[in-house]
Amino acid sequence: MSKSPLAQTSIRRRLLVFLVGALLLMGLVAGGVTYWVALRSANDAYDRSLLDPALDIADYIRIDASGAHLDLPQKALEVLVYDHADTVIFQVRSDAGVIISGDADLPSAPEMALGEHRFFDGSSRGERIRLIAYRAPNGYVVQVGETLNKRDRTARELLLAALVPTLLFAAASIGLAWLGVARGLRPLAHMRTELLGRSPRDLRPIAEASAPVEIAPVVDAFNELLRQLQASSTMQQRFLADAAHQLRTPLAGLQMHLELMLRRELAPDIRSEVQRMHGATIRASRLANQLLALAKAESVPDQGKPLEHVDLMAVAGNAARAWSAMAIERQIDLGFALAPAPVLGDPVLLPELLDNLIDNALRYTPAGGAVTVGTGVRDGKAVLTVEDTGPGIAASERTKVFERFYRIAGTKGDGSGLGLAIVKEIVDRQKGSVAIDPCEGQGARICVSFPALA
Repeated sequence: MSKSPLAQTSIRRRLLVFLVGALLLMGLVAGGVTYWVALRSANDAYDRSLLDPALDIADYIRIDASGAHLDLPQKALEVLVYDHADTVIFQVRSDAGVIISGDADLPSAPEMALGEHRFFDGSSRGERIRLIAYRAPNGYVVQVGETLNKRDRTARELLLAALVPTLLFAAASIGLAWLGVARGLRPLAHMRTELLGRSPRDLRPIAEASAPVEIAPVVDAFNELLRQLQASSTMQQRFLADAAHQLRTPLAGLQMHLELMLRRELAPDIRSEVQRMHGATIRASRLANQLLALAKAESVPDQGKPLEHVDLMAVAGNAARAWSAMAIERQIDLGFALAPAPVLGDPVLLPELLDNLIDNALRYTPAGGAVTVGTGVRDGKAVLTVEDTGPGIAASERTKVFERFYRIAGTKGDGSGLGLAIVKEIVDRQKGSVAIDPCEGQGARICVSFPALA
C-alpha cells in the first residue's frame, strides 16, 4: 500500500526545517543575551547615578537638641533630585523607622549593615520605581528612588539595536541555507529530470559519475535493478520473436496446403470446414507477424546505430505498390496525397508503422469505401495521415485502441488488436506522436507526426 503524500518525507524539507529552526533559535538566543547584557549595563549606569544623591543627603543629616533633621536648603535639595525624564523621590528614616524627611510612600529598606547600600525594585503611588537604600554610619537610612522612564526607553532602544542586526543576520542565513540546500540537492533534481525524460523501456544505467557520493549505494542498487530488468525484458522479447518466427514457417506451409485443397473438388461440408481452417490460418499467420513486429519495435535500440534520413513520401509510395492488390480485392479505393516529409528515423520500423495503419484501415473499411494516405510538413512537423470511411472510433475509445489486444466491442473484422499498439510503440521509439483526429462524417483519421528535417 502506497503512503499518502502527508506521510512521505522530504530531504529538502527536513534540512530546511532543521537549519532554519536552528538559525532562528540561535538568533533569538543571541538577541536575548545581547539585550540582557545591554540592559544590565544600562541598569548599572543608572543605579550609580542614584548612589550619589543618597550619599550627599546622608552627609546633611544633623542631630541637635531639637532632634534629627536634614540640614539642606530646599533649592539645593531640588537640584540634587532633579531629573528631566523621571520623577526622583527620597526618604530619610531613623533606625526606629521614623521618617525624618522626604516622601512617606516608599517601601521599607532591606536589612543592611552600617555604611552598606542596596539596590532593589519597588513601587510608589502605583508606579514601578528603582530604589537605592543606604545606611549611614549614624544609623539613619536614606532611600532615593526614581521612575523607570529612562530605563524603559533605553531597554526599547537596546532591544531594537540588538534585534535588527540579529533579524537581518537570521534572514541572510536562512537565504543562504535555502540556496545551499537547493544547490546541494541539484544533482538529485538533475537525476530525477533525466529519469523522467526516459521512455518506459529505456533501461540504461544511471551515470555514477553524476551521482553524489552520499547516494552512490542507492544508484548502484538501482543500476543493478535496471540490469536485471533489461535482461528479463531482453529474454522476453527474444522468446516472443523466436516463437513468432518459428510459427511463421509451419503456418505458411499449412496455409499453402489448405489453398491447394480448396482448388480440388470437395464436398460442400468439407469445403466449408477447409475454408474456416484457411481463414483461421491466415489470422494466425498475421498474428505471428504482428508479434514479431511488436518484438522488433520493443527491442532496446542500438545506441551505436544512428538514425537515418527517411522521407515519409517514399515510404508511402512503396506501400502503395504493396497494398494496392488487397485494396482492389476488397473493392476499396486506396488513394495517396503525398508531399515530401523528411524525418530522422529507423528505415525498417517506419514502413512497418505505415503497413499496420493501412492494414488496419482496409480491414475495417467496408466494400465501396475509401482509404487515403497523406504525407507532408505542417507547423514544423513531418506528418503522416491515414484516413478511412469505416465505422470510426468514438472519442472515449481513442486512447484505449492503442493498448495491446484491445478491440472495440461490437466491431466487425478479423483484427487481433495489435496493429495500433505496434504503431504507438514505433512512434514512441522515434520520439513522435500519434493521435486520432476528428473526421468529418463517418470514418477515422489517424495522424502521426515527427520532428521535420530541413
